[in-house]
Amino acid sequence: MRIHKASRFLKDISILLIFVLSGCHSGNEQTDNQLEQTRPFLSIDFSGILKQKREVPVSMIANKVDYILLEKTPKSLIGSIMDASITSDYIFIRHNGSPLLTQFSRDGKFVRQIGSIGRGPKEYGLMRKFSIDEKRELIYIHSNWTQRILVYSFKGEYVKTIKFDGSGRGIISWSRDSLFVSFGEPHMGNESFVFIETNTHGDTIQGIKNHIFWNSNESSHFMISYWGRNSFYRANDKLHMKGWYNDTVYTYNKENKIVPEYFINLKNHKIPEDKIPERNSVKPIPGNCYWTGVNESSDYIFIRYGSVWSPKSNDKKEEQGYMFVNKNTGKGIALANNGDEYGFINDLDAGPDFKPEYSNDSLAYFFIPAIDFKEYLDSDKFRNKPAKYPDKKERLRKLNKTLEENDNHILIMAHLK
Repeated sequence: MRIHKASRFLKDISILLIFVLSGCHSGNEQTDNQLEQTRPFLSIDFSGILKQKREVPVSMIANKVDYILLEKTPKSLIGSIMDASITSDYIFIRHNGSPLLTQFSRDGKFVRQIGSIGRGPKEYGLMRKFSIDEKRELIYIHSNWTQRILVYSFKGEYVKTIKFDGSGRGIISWSRDSLFVSFGEPHMGNESFVFIETNTHGDTIQGIKNHIFWNSNESSHFMISYWGRNSFYRANDKLHMKGWYNDTVYTYNKENKIVPEYFINLKNHKIPEDKIPERNSVKPIPGNCYWTGVNESSDYIFIRYGSVWSPKSNDKKEEQGYMFVNKNTGKGIALANNGDEYGFINDLDAGPDFKPEYSNDSLAYFFIPAIDFKEYLDSDKFRNKPAKYPDKKERLRKLNKTLEENDNHILIMAHLK
């Protein structure tokens, strides 16, 4: 969890919308666009699923787990990973070991850092968000606290810079064609929209309305962020959007209108609007309230959740967990706490518990520091853990003999059924 102090996260937006889409507030409001979706609208019973935690083997969702050691060079040393994306040929990682996006091949070989550090027309010093257009092999980098998107090719070549009018647009992600979506959660209490789609000229096309308002003197001037809470992800080659305090996930329909796709029904676990940390409320946050982060594959929705922090609950113990939902049946399972960790039990090769922190249509994956991976492979837990494929467990034993604690991260990637 990180806490930032800011005078303004997203300025009020007064641009006339051509298409305006109201958000599903607390799961009770619906729009006509909802009927245009290609699959039925799904309401996930988060509260009900949470009551039925159990251990789940990774073989339930995957038939294979791969381990890729990222090559260690002076330019490719990985710090704490903040975001990642896997294409058919490359692995792209945003991390705090460098301001620059780091690119590896699919077998873990270091390829390059994207761009260069600086304040020049082709440079950036901090990265707020990166987006990948795999079909056109383009990378979009939103440089921190600016209205610039720097575009590079997969070969690391600078293509162009896109400048947006105005300021304070929060996080900007490439969406489709030459369109982008900006995100800004309510921070000052007067924001009109949470998500806004614009073209390269900054013209607004459509958006998702904000429903949480308060007086300016109620603002706490804090912006609370959590490691697992994300605003954007891609699935089925479409951008998906989820606000911090709106539990509906949106995406595009066949007519390219932004529509609600599914709803995470937190019920009593949802933080009340008058108690969100960005609002200077004197009321304490209930202890059973959770933030959520989401990613999905072709068949599964993976939900991360954790307890909500506020300036008035410094001593509160943080809880984190995972659950997954079958998109075809709507049924879900919460993963039981296995010691101090949450994750799928790796019954395929006895590797560490699997955490689906990132995914695409066919893969779920996460990264583990070499020192943590080596510690696990040296443990009795690994030695005594049964595996469906003993030969693959033996490969992990052999990998441990060559692995060093100061090696780069290991990408652990599950091939989904």
